[in-house]
Amino acid sequence: MPLSYRYLKFESALRTAQIVGTGQASLEAAYGGDWAIALDGSEIPISSFKQNILAVGAEIAHIIGSDSQHPYRSMIYGRSANIANGGSSPTQDNNGVEFVGVFDAVRDADTLNVMTYQPPQTIEDEQNSFFNTVPLYNYNLSGNYIQFPPTTANVFFEGCVWDFDTQSSLFDSDGDSPLPQMIANTWIAGFIANSAQVGWTDAANVVPGYVNAYQRGIQILKMRGSEMPSLPLASMNKVAG
Repeated sequence: MPLSYRYLKFESALRTAQIVGTGQASLEAAYGGDWAIALDGSEIPISSFKQNILAVGAEIAHIIGSDSQHPYRSMIYGRSANIANGGSSPTQDNNGVEFVGVFDAVRDADTLNVMTYQPPQTIEDEQNSFFNTVPLYNYNLSGNYIQFPPTTANVFFEGCVWDFDTQSSLFDSDGDSPLPQMIANTWIAGFIANSAQVGWTDAANVVPGYVNAYQRGIQILKMRGSEMPSLPLASMNKVAG
């Protein structure tokens, strides 16, 4: 299930001692109340809470997007608009959302067949009219320039996307992040690790612990089993180049 921004906000405030209240009743009222009046500490402004939480979320999304076989890729999936032969590799998906990490597949836009990476010379040979009646789902990506045989009219790229404006609105409305609940502690640890200030958590010497917790969480997030399941998902298709 997706991870609630409300949980991230209030749990981060509680663990950094920035929440209103000193007793059980007052803490519970603040924890379950309105975010706009929940903070009582003087070290972190409410706008910084938002920016920091969103920044850590974007970093985690980039880590997931940088692994072409990560199982969480489907949660932040995006596909580009159609691209003709000789076009540039995309920076945004077909909804205008920025790609993060690496692409995991290039597909024929008409058949949805996965294109296979080939050397430039192979693609140039296949562009000969002799091959016009033979479907060849190959491509080459050199720099930002993509080439493929004439039997494919257009292609599109698949990858991971992350939109700051969308996540900002979800944060404000206590909505859900697309990322899974399992990374909650890692996300909160990343927030606290980035929030250290002179005279606050450094003095309590808790930041190093959260830095270590965040790094451990990131390493776990990067770990995958030695064998991946054989499923026909876009996240299983590597893109070279």
